Amino acid sequence: MVTSRTAEIADGVFWVGGCTQDGGLHCNPYLIVDGDEAVLIDPGSVLDFEDVYENICSIIPLDQIKYVILHHQDPDFCSAVPLFEKAGAKFEVVTHWRTQTLVKYYGIQSDYYIINENEFKLTLASGRTLGFVLTPYLHFPGAFTSYDYQTKILFTSDLFGAFSYEWSLYAKDNYLEKMKTFHEHYMPSNNIIRPVMELFLGMDIAMIAPQHGSIIKENITSYIKALRDLECGTLLNPIKRDLAKSGGYMGICSAVLKRLGSIYNQESVRELVADLELTLDENLNITDYNFTGNVLWNMIFERILARKGTTWLIVIEPLTETLSKEYDIPMPEVFESHLKKVEDQASSLSEQNRMLKEINARLESSIVESQNKLTRCVITGLYNYSFFKNYLASEINSIVNDRSEQNPGLVIISLDNMERIEYLYGHDEVEEIQRNVTFILENLKQGNEMLFKLQGFNFAFYMPQISKTSAQEFAEKIRNTIASSEKFIEKITASIGLVWLGEIRATEEHSGKLDEVFYNVAVMRAKLARNMGRNIVCDQSLLAEYQDEIGKILVVDTDEISVDVLKTALENVNYQVITANDGQQAVRIAKDDNPLLIISEVMIPKMDGFLFREEMLSDSNTSRIPFIYLSYLKNNESVLRASDLGVEHYFKKPFMLSELMGVIQNKIKGESR
Repeated sequence: MVTSRTAEIADGVFWVGGCTQDGGLHCNPYLIVDGDEAVLIDPGSVLDFEDVYENICSIIPLDQIKYVILHHQDPDFCSAVPLFEKAGAKFEVVTHWRTQTLVKYYGIQSDYYIINENEFKLTLASGRTLGFVLTPYLHFPGAFTSYDYQTKILFTSDLFGAFSYEWSLYAKDNYLEKMKTFHEHYMPSNNIIRPVMELFLGMDIAMIAPQHGSIIKENITSYIKALRDLECGTLLNPIKRDLAKSGGYMGICSAVLKRLGSIYNQESVRELVADLELTLDENLNITDYNFTGNVLWNMIFERILARKGTTWLIVIEPLTETLSKEYDIPMPEVFESHLKKVEDQASSLSEQNRMLKEINARLESSIVESQNKLTRCVITGLYNYSFFKNYLASEINSIVNDRSEQNPGLVIISLDNMERIEYLYGHDEVEEIQRNVTFILENLKQGNEMLFKLQGFNFAFYMPQISKTSAQEFAEKIRNTIASSEKFIEKITASIGLVWLGEIRATEEHSGKLDEVFYNVAVMRAKLARNMGRNIVCDQSLLAEYQDEIGKILVVDTDEISVDVLKTALENVNYQVITANDGQQAVRIAKDDNPLLIISEVMIPKMDGFLFREEMLSDSNTSRIPFIYLSYLKNNESVLRASDLGVEHYFKKPFMLSELMGVIQNKIKGESR
């Protein structure tokens, strides 16, 4: 039991948590006190109410709470809200609309402040701003986190939480394993958690404050990267590994013991295996044992069940099942029903024969299924990228070897804005969009065209023989049908590249295999269609034009993470990125390289962003280069100054990458007309 107390974790920001509950999930509500206003974040459950209420009242009067943030709908976050209302508190509930539809069933009477209707931010009377970052399906569709721009604290709800039977307010060295255990239980997949962690890596975070577990105030980046790379949800699509190369049974058994040691404590684990014939080092690694590996694997879990009961088994089950799947070994026998084992042992020979036939039938089915997985996309059922490349090589080589006059066409269909869709609605919605696009494209087939699902959000139509006019009409029909479809959660468009083999064969500019050139030109035309404004069919341009970058963009910033994020995104759409880390260097580069666009932080050394812009305007050779500010500094004064300098776009960090990329594309497109 933790006695009621508070802790000021930053200036005016308090931890006001309650008692530790069975199951290892600690309650971590937070209180931001800002002048005459206060914000309560994830107030907790009915079990914690008395402690949290007492802690808050020791800091401020209850009527000072103006807002209560609910990051999602779970009772351990929300069920105390009606109790605060009954105690006399008057506040607005700040949450996402998806959460609001559910939390009202707790009997909440307060008004709601819906974040998606308020530009995902909350501004207090003092001007202090809280920003809200969506984290869909982690682990609720409407989940989000809150960022306090003043203290740079990220309040992360369930993210970065942990099972913690030995709780501490701030994360200790063994917190990482506790955190991994929690996320293996509750987070759906790496595909969903990875883009959110990559977004966090681009933010300026001084402290991470989760609703469960401990506050992280050191080595922030290492914790974010750990969740970015965590294979949670691997039971859905496990990664296969070689057991022998990974240390054998000794290695995976050590992983289990170390995980238990981090969740509970090392002493308990050493007591657990004290009389077994094995040796542990100081980090709970098994260094020697007197059994076969399989016996060791089962024996450890039998001992866990006998001495610690089902609670320890339940906690360690996700890791155990992941290891079993990854290394293709049976789950420990204690996880199986004893009754089932008895029935299996008592089975008659005829029953065994029947089972054997079933196993053989399943084996044959699995072989067919495995073959399909190698050649077909698991989401759309279409032939996949690997199959497509082999098919295209075979087709084009046959045409060349036979000296045929056949003139096939190739259409590459690249879905626009899918990264944004995935961020807003989650991975499941992206998969549904791809299935709907597949349905649309299948219905557009006119004859013997072959449809393929390529990497990312791309599809391909191979047309064995088609005229240029017919191919152009077909590509436009694809574009218009996708753009006008009502099958999607919001409007979807496609950027389309179109090429004929005849135009490649008619030139001597290409080098390498003809099928690769054929494919690469179509892909580059799809990229060009996207760069031209999206929802466009591109069917022209010389092959040589694709060998150079579209143009140069100058990025001026001292923030290495921000520069790296931008550089990667821009280079992925074929821009050449040049960088500078102070104003004087930026002036020299801009005058020498004449970039298409300049993206600059305001707060840069030697010459700040405003003086840098003035220097650009003073030279007729650089005065027309479009300019964007991307800065941690954004207030009324700085925005007015930027406007006076003719800068139309001013983004505050952390920024939404998809929004910035859209402005960049539109800005460059507008300047080139």
